[in-house]
Amino acid sequence: MRFSLALLAPLFAGFAASAVNVPRVISTNHGTLTAPTIGTLVASQQSFPFGYKASDWCQDGYSPITVWLLDYAPTTANLNATGQFTDAAYYFGAFLIGNFGLPPIGPNPVPPPTLTAPDLSGYAAGSGLYLAVVETAKNCPPGNQPAQYGLTSTQLTTV
Repeated sequence: MRFSLALLAPLFAGFAASAVNVPRVISTNHGTLTAPTIGTLVASQQSFPFGYKASDWCQDGYSPITVWLLDYAPTTANLNATGQFTDAAYYFGAFLIGNFGLPPIGPNPVPPPTLTAPDLSGYAAGSGLYLAVVETAKNCPPGNQPAQYGLTSTQLTTV
């Protein structure tokens, strides 16, 4: 029996479309911001404490996080399909937390103990900004799962 490639094309097209349109998976699991605390005062170009304890809800060896500064209270609805904010006031970067005592590996560094605020001159004193952390789980059981994104944040106050 001979098969025509023309007959198989719709099947492959549907497969390719489903592979490209991987849904964004939001998790209610997330780690804890241990610093800064709610209401921490931040000033342009000044450092402030930063600490994050990963949840590691998928039992990954490493927990990737990204850290953002926003001028609104973030929700998971604000995350795009790849777990990022497209309208952030500032992006502090991507970091990697080793779980189970694993050593740091590149290319992303471990989270620093402090972050430096960007130029905040566009915000009036007393404005509320939000420090947000997105924790990504990539290897949740049973395997071959799309990445999952957990979000936590805290409000900061400009001086």
